[in-house]
Amino acid sequence: MDATVAKTLTTGSLAQADPDLCHELLGTGRIRRFIDGAMIYGFHQEQICLWGVVSGVVRIFATMNEQDPKLVHCAGPGFWFGEVSVITGQTRAVQAEASGDLMLCAIDRSVVTRIAQRDPDVWRAVAMLSVMNELMAIGAGEDLMIRDSRKRLVAVLLRFAGHRNGFQGAPPIPTVAVSQLELAAASSLSRSSATEILRDLAQRGLIRTDYRTIAILDPAALKDLLSD
Repeated sequence: MDATVAKTLTTGSLAQADPDLCHELLGTGRIRRFIDGAMIYGFHQEQICLWGVVSGVVRIFATMNEQDPKLVHCAGPGFWFGEVSVITGQTRAVQAEASGDLMLCAIDRSVVTRIAQRDPDVWRAVAMLSVMNELMAIGAGEDLMIRDSRKRLVAVLLRFAGHRNGFQGAPPIPTVAVSQLELAAASSLSRSSATEILRDLAQRGLIRTDYRTIAILDPAALKDLLSD
């Protein structure tokens, strides 16, 4: 695997794994490319791989119970996902799609199982990834309990950009691939309320809104809003 690609993929959760194990895992990975809007996998599909973002942004949707699918996370280079299906062998409960040109590294579950026969520590690395993503999900749920609507939206936006609950350690992304309607739904707000908050944040020079994207201009100031 290209050294630059390998370096990107080990900036996140794999940075905490054994270097030799990382090298072996990445050596088995297949590079996959997706165009803007392409589906990586859908709900309940049997596509059992561990996925790492090399370049671009992945958008993750989820639905539970009677809820319609909603955007729940965005992530950029160094972020890994898909570990639950690798561990359980079951179909996926989430959907992932590309935002812009996206390059991923795919590691098949069969490869992980084969390596584990010789080095069981590979399951520890996968389990650690699962714990990190679970902690992020817990943090996301906690943020939705924030009563102040402005703070709640800012918390969600910071997480989408990788500035909050980034337990994997992947670097933040400067521009979040999210529409105002999607951000409103992810923050449990009406579209009009979210639009008003975003307009104020933009006027203060903290963000810049564009078509289906929000650029984070001053993450430190946004974080300060949460503690006011």
